[in-house]
Amino acid sequence: MDIKDNLAQNLVRYRKTVNLTQIEFAEKFNYTDKAVSKWERGESIPDLIVLKQIADFYNVTIDDLIKEPTDNKPIFIKNLLKRRVILELALAVVVCIIAVLVYSLLLIITPDLGGKAWLAFIYGLIIMSILFVIFSAVWKQRTFTIISSSALTWSTLLAVFLTLLTLLPSPPSALWMIFLIGVPVQAFLILLFSYGRLKK
Repeated sequence: MDIKDNLAQNLVRYRKTVNLTQIEFAEKFNYTDKAVSKWERGESIPDLIVLKQIADFYNVTIDDLIKEPTDNKPIFIKNLLKRRVILELALAVVVCIIAVLVYSLLLIITPDLGGKAWLAFIYGLIIMSILFVIFSAVWKQRTFTIISSSALTWSTLLAVFLTLLTLLPSPPSALWMIFLIGVPVQAFLILLFSYGRLKK
C-alpha cells in the first residue's frame, strides 16, 4: 500500500471517528467537499500546508496521517475523550458547588424555608443534565445525547413532583401521575436513537 492510499484511508478513518461529514471537514480547511472526496478516494493529496493543518486539527503528526492504518482507535481520540470526560466532570463539580451555595444561602436568608431548601440539589440535577445535553450534542455523541436527554426528562419531572409535593398544602394523591409524561418522551428518545443507528 502506498502513501496516497494510506493517507486516503486515514483521512476517512479520522474524519468518521470525530463524526464529521465531508462537507463539515471541508469547511474547516476552506476546501470543497469534492476536494475532500478526492483525497479520501486517493485520487489526489492535499498540499503540505493543508496536510500540516489536518495533522494539527487531529493533534497527530503528518507521519501518523501517511502511515499504514491500524485497527486500533487513534491516539488523538483517546486523548480527546479524556479531555471531554474531565471537562464534563469539572462542570458537574461546579454545578454541585453552586447547589450547595444556593442551599446554604436559602437556609441563612430564609430560615423558615428550612425543609424546602434541599430542592436546590434537585434543580442542580436539571442544570447538570442540560449541560450534558449541550456538550454531547456539540460533540456529536449520539448515545450520550440520548442518555443525558433522558436524565433531563426524568430530573425535570422529579423536580416538578417534589416541588408540588413540598409547596402545596394538600397535594393531590394522583400527583405521581406526572411521571407518566416521561413515558412518551422516553419512547421518542429511544426511537430517535434507533433511527440514528439505522441511518448509519
